[in-house]
Parts: sequence; C-alpha cells; structure tokens
Amino acid sequence: MTILAIDVGTQSIRAAIVSKDGKILEISQKQQEVDSPCPGWVQQRPQLWWDLIKQAISELVKKTKIDINSIQGISTCGQMHGPVGIDDHGEITTEWTQIWMDKRCENICDKIKKEHDESDLANITGNPITTGWPGVKVRWIKDNQPEVYEKTKVFLVPKDFINFKLTGVEATDPSEASGTYIYDFKSDSYNNQMAKILDIDLSKFAPISESYETIGYIKEEVSNELRIPANIPVVAGGGDFIVSLLGLGLVGEGTAVDMTGTSTLFVVHKDEPIIHPSVQNLRHVIKGWLSFTMLDTGGLSMKWCKDFLSSIGKEEITYEQMINMANKIPIGSEGLIFYPYMLGERRQENTMARGCFYGLTLNHNAAHLARSVMEGVALAIGKDVQNFRDLGVNLKQVFCIGGATRNKLLYQIKADVMQLPQILTEEPEASLRGCGLLAAFGLGLIKNLEETAKLKDSNNIVINPNKSSSEKYKKLLEEFKRMYEHLIGYWS
Repeated sequence: MTILAIDVGTQSIRAAIVSKDGKILEISQKQQEVDSPCPGWVQQRPQLWWDLIKQAISELVKKTKIDINSIQGISTCGQMHGPVGIDDHGEITTEWTQIWMDKRCENICDKIKKEHDESDLANITGNPITTGWPGVKVRWIKDNQPEVYEKTKVFLVPKDFINFKLTGVEATDPSEASGTYIYDFKSDSYNNQMAKILDIDLSKFAPISESYETIGYIKEEVSNELRIPANIPVVAGGGDFIVSLLGLGLVGEGTAVDMTGTSTLFVVHKDEPIIHPSVQNLRHVIKGWLSFTMLDTGGLSMKWCKDFLSSIGKEEITYEQMINMANKIPIGSEGLIFYPYMLGERRQENTMARGCFYGLTLNHNAAHLARSVMEGVALAIGKDVQNFRDLGVNLKQVFCIGGATRNKLLYQIKADVMQLPQILTEEPEASLRGCGLLAAFGLGLIKNLEETAKLKDSNNIVINPNKSSSEKYKKLLEEFKRMYEHLIGYWS
C-alpha cells in the first residue's frame, strides 16, 4: 500500500510514491522560475503548476517499478498563501498568482492599520497583518482587478488548486485557513468580522477540512490522462513547511526548527499562538500551533551571491567554491555587514526593504561579500531567535532542514550567532514524507501519526557553537540590530 505525494514548491514541482510508513520509493521533479515584473511583485502561473505536476506524475508512472495499483491515496502540500481564482466553470481567473513573497498589497495593510487597532485584530486572527496573507491579496484583486474578483467563485491556495484539479472539489485545511487573516484562532473557523474589515466575500474561501481528511476522489479523466487508478481518495493536505515538520517527526511543545530553502523560517511548536507583532502563527497539520518568523531570501541570498560571483568571471562559481572563499575570511567579514531583505520582509513597516552591504571599504573583495551574505542571513535569524527568548520561549537546540544544510559553514555561523546547537537532519524529502504520512493516517493505514513520523536510527549531524566565535557574533548581532533599526521604513 502506497501514497502518491505531491509538493508544489516555489522553485520545483515534485511527485513521489511513498510507503504508508513514510519511505520515499520513487520521485520525479520539475524545475520552475518566479516572475518579478516590478519591485515587490512576485508571481507564478497556476496553469504551469498543473502542467508540471502532470509531467512529473507521468514520468513517475513510466519509470517506477512500484505497482501503480498499490496507490491508496493522494496527498498534496505546497508553497503557501497564493490565491488562485476559479470561476463557476472551474477555469482559472488569475492567470498570474501573487505567491507568498509578493508585497504588492502593502497599501492595503497600511489602510487596515490606520482604521483599526492591530492588537484587537491579532486577538482574533492570532497574527499581525502582512502582505503574505491571502485575505489581503484577495482584497488587492478586488480593488485592482474587479472583473477578476467578480467572476471568481472561490480562491484556492496552490495545493488546494491542485486538489481541485484532481477532484473537482473546493477545500482547504487549517494550516492554510489559519493564514488567511480572516480566521479566528479561538474558534478554528473563518470570522465574519475580519471579512467585513477586509471588505471581501467570505463565500469565496473554501470550506475547511482537517489536513488528513478525505475531501474527494480523483476524477476519471485525470485518472485516464495520468494512467493512475481511478477513484483514489485525496486528502486535504497542508502548507509545505508545516507538512515538512511532520515528515521530520518534529512535533511537540518547544521544538525549534530552521527551514532554509528559498526562504528561511524559524519555527517553534506551541500549544497556543504567540501573539506578538513580529511573530506569525499557523495551525499545525496535527495538534497545536507553529509560531514563526520568516526571511524571504534566506536561501535565495546565497543563490544570488553565487550567481553574482559567476557573472563577473568566465566560469560559473559553484556553491562549494563560494563557501571555500568565505571560509578564508575572518568572523565579521572585516566590518562588512549584509542586510538580507532583498525582497522586503513581512514586518509591515519594512515590506519594501531592499538588500544592501553596509561598511564597504577598499579592502573588501568577492570573498568578503560571500562570507558577509552568510553572516547577514544568520544575523537576521539570530535577531528573531533573541526575540523568541525575550517572549519566554525556551530554546535548547535547533533542527535544521532544507537544501541549505549542505552549507556547513552557514550552519556553524548560525550556531555561533544563536549560541545553540544546530542539528542537520538527514531526511532530504521531508515534505513528501509528511504528505505520505498524512494520507496514510487519514485513510487508516497507520494508527499513530506522531509515533510513525519519528525518524528511526537518525544519523543527524550536530554543529555546536564555538564559545569564542559566539562572543564575537554577540557584538556583531548588536551592530546588525542597530543597522536594522535605522533602515526600517527607509524604502517606500
């Protein structure tokens, strides 16, 4: 008995066959790009997601030695918060979807903050208002594309859009619904008052099912096209980073996680949301809440640096070469500090921020820039970790996942900045594993979801902080925070 797992990522689309206990048996992947037509705008085409998923599944079916008839269910996770409009005929109304890092609706956030007490709204939603939330993005569509808003029956986030294409059913789950900014964290349901404040129609948002519940069955025409069995149940699924935590077995009060792929999220698992202007909260796909901060360009900054260094030479620089360059530079990059908010940040006063280097001198070269970028990312997260500590969160260690974990220098810097051990986990496909486990539990193939999710015989790599380095970074973090405070609101 197996599960077909799908991950709608920002930079790649993946499909996998997963055993009921979470083992990845076969996988297929397709790459994609983001489009940024002007500053603050970041978008993708939902039709391309569906096309790439069909390609990935078809490729999977052709190359796998696993019996396709063993597939008992389908589970999807994906990049969060991007509203895809669907009309009465099931057609896409939003050719381009504002994805999670898009900042175009900043003026709407400003308007809401001027007209309402944000702390009162946070006591309903559990969140500060940011440009990331689908409710705010939908309000932007209503104001700027009224014809699109009017003909849209329902707005679905990426994984819910894929589930709709598979089943024809409009549905979402608590991990996504809790991030709409029209959700009441006390009642675990949509809130009419918030919909009125945003001036959007609550009926345009999908009904909420638990992440492991069956929402529908694969349509016959899709089954025939993809050559997979008909009438397979499809569960609601969840947001990608939340499903990844399940896939790593990282559940329980106090768990801290650094997730660095395109972005960097620093996440703690709590029984209740942490209500604070700098902290965002989402429902877990199991019990409890995930409180987190986010750096949109955590991993993307490293990619930018590699591409930048490659652009000034005849040959492309590899990540390994970039890391070796940075390794030769002393802590603090000889006074050079990187400000890593290259696509802004979710803090409302700073949504339009840009990246910059602070402290450049004639002595700095490409290697200094490489190390400074890694330090800037680590310092930005270190600032957030200090805030969690100030809010009473007890942190003892950090589990680290994502493609950036291959960069051991980066995680040594993070260990030193946070003064916390960094545990680099060994499961490379946590999101797909989490998808498989969700469906297996929902379909009754496993009995205890949390116990099955725990990784057995782990060979995690532990990077401990260096005492002398931590003392140096402690001073550097204060300098970073001073620069950060000066630059808040500089870009408008």
